Parts: sequence; C-alpha cells; structure tokens
Amino acid sequence: MFKYIPIFLLFYGCQSSSSNSSGSENSEVEISETETPQDSEDLETETPQDSETETSQDSEISQDLETETSQDSETIQISEESQTKILDNEVVEVELKDLNDPLYKYQWHLANLNVESVWSRYRGEGIRVGVIDSGVEYDHQDLLENMNLDYSYRYSDGSNDPSPDKSQLSEDSLSSGHGTACAGIIGAIGWNGEGVVGVAPEVEIVGFNAFSSGLDADFEDALGNLNVDISSNSWGSGNEQYFYDDPSSLRGVEYGVKNGRDGKGIIYLFAAGNEAYSINHSTLHGSKYVFNIGAVDINDAIQDYSNYGDNILVVTYGGSYEGGVNNGIFTTDLQGLLYGFEQFGYVTDVLKRYLGDYTGAMNGTSSAVPIVSGIVALILDANPNLTYRDVKYILIKSSEQKNLEEEKYLWSKNGAGVWYSQYYGFGLIDLEEAIKMAETFENLSTEKVISAQNSPFLDINDFTTTNSYITISNDITIEHTEIIVDIDHGSVEDLEIVVTSPSGTESTLAYGDLVLYGEYSNWSLNSLRFLDESSKGVWKIQIYDNQKEFTGKLRSWKLNISGR
Repeated sequence: MFKYIPIFLLFYGCQSSSSNSSGSENSEVEISETETPQDSEDLETETPQDSETETSQDSEISQDLETETSQDSETIQISEESQTKILDNEVVEVELKDLNDPLYKYQWHLANLNVESVWSRYRGEGIRVGVIDSGVEYDHQDLLENMNLDYSYRYSDGSNDPSPDKSQLSEDSLSSGHGTACAGIIGAIGWNGEGVVGVAPEVEIVGFNAFSSGLDADFEDALGNLNVDISSNSWGSGNEQYFYDDPSSLRGVEYGVKNGRDGKGIIYLFAAGNEAYSINHSTLHGSKYVFNIGAVDINDAIQDYSNYGDNILVVTYGGSYEGGVNNGIFTTDLQGLLYGFEQFGYVTDVLKRYLGDYTGAMNGTSSAVPIVSGIVALILDANPNLTYRDVKYILIKSSEQKNLEEEKYLWSKNGAGVWYSQYYGFGLIDLEEAIKMAETFENLSTEKVISAQNSPFLDINDFTTTNSYITISNDITIEHTEIIVDIDHGSVEDLEIVVTSPSGTESTLAYGDLVLYGEYSNWSLNSLRFLDESSKGVWKIQIYDNQKEFTGKLRSWKLNISGR
C-alpha cells in the first residue's frame, strides 16, 4: 500500500459546496440496534479497486513528510521582553522558574498552550508515546534520558536503535530528520540546560522506524505494538485526489484499540495532511479509532495547507512560513550539519551555535500531531484510567471554537447544540480545560453500534438529486457515523454526497467539485458532525450529479453508528 508524507507542499484553495436539487429518486428502509462491549465490534474495512497509489502487501512504501518548507524564509528577531501570548507575527519569550533550556523562549506553541499552568502537576511521567516515523535519533542529548530502547525498533535490521539507518540518511537526508523532530516536540527533556522542551517533558518515547523497511506488515506491527499508550503518526496518503485504502494499518490500529492499555485502548493520532483537500476519501483517516489533527497558525487561524472534512477531530498549532517570517516549530533535529533540516538550508544565527542539533523549521500537520501527542500524555498523566473514547470526548468538549464569525470556516451547530467546522473540527485544543476535565472525568458508558443498510438501486442522473432513506427506531447518543456507499458511476468527482440526520444536521461527505480518482465500491465515508445527537428517526442520503455526460446508480448505502 502506497503511503506518503509530503515535504514540499502545493497550496490549493479549500473548496466546499452546498446541496443542490433539481429532481429526486427516493427509497427507505428501517433497522434496529445492537450493543457492543466497551472495546466495540470490529470495524468493517472495504477494499476499493486498485489505484495508482496502491502496491502489494510487501512492497516498499515511499514516504514523504507532512511538513511545509520554504527556502527563502528568515528568522525574525526575538524581543528581550518576556511575554505570555503570541500576537500577529511576533515570536515571544516565555519564562518558567528554574527552566534553563535556552531555546524554550522560541517555542511559541508552548506559550500559546500555556503549558506552564500544567507542568507544576503533570509532565507525562510514566506515559509511553510511540513515534512511527522515519526514525528517532535516540542518543540526541535532548532525548536520550526519555527514550525507551527496550521497546523501540528499527525494522530494516531488527535493531532496538530506532535512528535512521544508513540507507535513509543517504537517500533522503532531509526527511530522515522528521521523526526526531516529532519526538522532540512530544518529549524533549526539560530543565537540562539543553535546547528545547517537549510538551510532555517527562514522557517515555518509543521509536518505531517503520520507514526504514517501508513494508505494510511493518506499519501494521508498529501500530499494533501494545507497549505504548499513545501512537503518534505524522504520515498519511499524501495525495487526497486518490481514494486511499490501507487495510493493514487499520488492522494494527484496531488491534491496539481493543487490546492496548489493558483494554482501554491506545490513542491513535494522525496528521490530517497538507494538501488543503478533503480527507474523507481515506479509510484510515475515516476510522472511528483514529484522531485526525488539523493545524492552525500562530494566531489561531487555519493554516492554508491543512486538510479538511467532517472527519477532522480537533486542531492545534502547526508551524508555517508566511511573508518571509519564520513561525516554524523549534525542536530537535538529527545531530550535526550533514543530515536533517540543515539540508534544506535553514540555519539561522540563533541555531548556528547548536551545530545542526536543533531546527526552527518544523511545520505542517506533522508538527501539530506531536503537540497533541504531548497533550494527550499530560491528560493520561492526570487520569490514566481514561479510555480512548474518553480522551476523544475530552478533547472535543474542552476545545475552543475560534473565528466563529468567519463564514469561510463553515461553523454550524448540530441538533445537540455542538459546534463543528470541516476545517477546525470541534475546535482548537484548550490544554488547561482538557486537563481540568480529565481530572474528574467519569468513563463513558459501554459503546453501542447500530448498523443498517438500504439497497435501492436508484438512478443517478445528470443535474439531479437522488434521495434514499433509512429509519432507525432505536435511540443512542451518537459519537461516530460511518456511511458505506456502493455507487456505480463513471465520474465520482461529479458527485456531491450529503447525509442528513433525524435532527436535520447535514454532513457533506463528498463535494462534487474536487478532482478525484477511485470508485465508490462499498467505500467508507465518515462524519463526526452528528456528535451527541440521537440516532432515532429518519436518515437521508442525497447524491447530486453536478456534471453532464456520466450517469450512474446508487446500489446501496449502509449506516454504522457508534455511540452510547
């Protein structure tokens, strides 16, 4: 299975469209509910027709980092005056008593998160974070004491040294530093007089260098490794124009959720990606077990590159380059000047003294994911009894809705009064509120799953809306909704697909105005927009064909609703 982690980003305008109607076809079906235990039933994964992005199970996986780079960027000067908040394009200096890490003052994301308010109580002690990436340089002076080498693994040679191997360093000296940068954001050592500080400076880091082999089986193994509490994944499909199915990675994720943390589930964090495109055509990002993380800039606005869709969970800070001003994330880099971010040519006066051991250029949703990994480590430090569902709900309910007045972000309230945006998800993570909520949180009740299918065999005609219905008689509180569609159509990019809940909330799953390659052959689309609504009542799917020439047929559609 082809996987991708883009280094150099192309910027596309985020696009969306509303439902259209000029004619209709209708069908209806009624179903009942089933109940599952806390860990829930197996997730169904449908495999699409082979596409240009797929290879065989044991083929090598070409990876490219979900970071944004710019060769002409410069570092702005830091004010000598200590501040506590980022304004416009200023990088501020923050202080913590006895904190002697010299680059901490450049870590604006920590200032915005106000980590100081949490570090007096929680620093991630005893929490293990797995970093599945291009390797983690374990002997870096700002990582070594926090590395757990008993469980770390490099798949190319079976070593417990997760550092990039010689082949990685020689073939892509820049990308090989990506994992080390992620690890530093999560858990660089604090109070040691070295470089930077991680979000959770006392966390244990477990490096899984699955990129060294690039085999699907190794990614599955790394994702299913039960020796971690959190799995940090700054990689994905990388080309959202293609339908992306990754059954092996999904198996690893599902295994970790059902068996990890003594049944409470490993927390899987994934980068939303940097193509400014919808990610609702990735089955991996659609899984209810995966937390998709988007990125905002230094002023809490959505980064231009951040992917979108109704399966985005929350957002946090991701580095960027704008107007020649560096707002990248400062973190650890491969030691020395021969490898890592220095190969991009990014060495400033601030960083020269460190001889390549640190970078201020980490960015993209790749930098947002390790920030959230550190945040989740702090949350689990505050309450280790939380399940993966509990952590997800805490992140949702404690997040802050930013720029509600901005029409371009398409904020709306659902039938349960919950705000959601296809760009922000449920909002920007509020660390302090998340910790406060975690400290006293009572576990969510046992998960229930409702499944229903309708097979209407309705025509999809040009410039016509095809409608089909499912009636659910049972009442659960919704957490995640999967919609599996089986559509025969010559041009999937012509189709806008909208699902409406019994509460009247509309979730756009396909926009009908994006370049797409693939088939809706029992394909999984997913939505978080119906959170906390009731499942009971009539559900509707609308498929609008907005182009001429190709017609088709809605063979069937299925609802898998998870909740409590």
